[in-house]
Amino acid sequence: MRWLAATLGALVSLVLSCAGGEGAVPRTAPIAVTEPPATRPVDAPAPRSPLVLVTIDGVRWQDVFAEGDVVARGAWPETDAWLRDEGAAVGAPGRGEIRASGPHFVSLPGYAEILTGRAGQCADNDCKRVEHATLLEEVRDAGGKAALVSSWDRLGRIATRASKQNDVIVSAGRHGDPGVSPFPGEGDFRPDRHTADVGLELLERERPDLLFLGLGEPDEYAHHGDRAGYARSLRYADAVLGRLRRALSRMGPRGADTTVLVVADHGRSAGFNDHGGHAPESARVWLLAFGARVTARGRVASPRPRRLSDVAPTARELLGLTRARTADGLTELFDADGAPR
Repeated sequence: MRWLAATLGALVSLVLSCAGGEGAVPRTAPIAVTEPPATRPVDAPAPRSPLVLVTIDGVRWQDVFAEGDVVARGAWPETDAWLRDEGAAVGAPGRGEIRASGPHFVSLPGYAEILTGRAGQCADNDCKRVEHATLLEEVRDAGGKAALVSSWDRLGRIATRASKQNDVIVSAGRHGDPGVSPFPGEGDFRPDRHTADVGLELLERERPDLLFLGLGEPDEYAHHGDRAGYARSLRYADAVLGRLRRALSRMGPRGADTTVLVVADHGRSAGFNDHGGHAPESARVWLLAFGARVTARGRVASPRPRRLSDVAPTARELLGLTRARTADGLTELFDADGAPR
């Protein structure tokens, strides 16, 4: 296929800070505000540890934590095993929340918030580019290698700013390949099985410092009202996480030093089929973290409200893209023993 041929610790480090700037949403329990530079400081070191950032579009927190009516407990065997061995989950019921800042609660604004650490970068699914540097650009500017592989073609629009597209690997959508059906999506959507193949092959072959892997089928099936298809797509996402874990185990010390973050861009409405500003409950998402540097296990409590804008500062800390800061400039999610702060 043309697109395939062409594409070729402790959680003390998980620092969640409120990224300010235009469009930032005030918190009910404010945390320390830090303003990471838009570009990499020239005297800062290259990325110190690899990171894989996986997004699974439109998955409800209820289904991740087996609290819903679609995905039963035990339906995520690979993910559950990884969490037991070296993982932590944020956003479980009764243990604090993480939310998209909105106010629209649709995909491209959510992804822009994840990639830049800033809310208000994108108003809808038709925005073209983001104003501020993305994580992919920051890794590249630090001398590292960055890649984005996604099922949804529009995600490629916000991988970088318009003037900063060089030297970032982007494979978004099926690139018009007539041999690949976009179902359950439409247009240039690429099914998750193809996206996973491209992303995991690229991970082992190119060994990027940051790989963004975007799976999209759960949201597509949910928009069709197809709960069985949605459940199948979540089971497939679980299998992809298992493949990712095994790929990292084949990569020796580099794989052992890699942290994996898994998050959704938005949730779902109470009616399941849709999401958006009309359904504020669709703001609620979740975060999973895996790797040898993650010492907390299972469902951990987050005493402060979190936002998708906290993902980018977290990734910067894990990648080593920020200079050392004073204690009052950071808010740590876990202490050295993996206990929630």
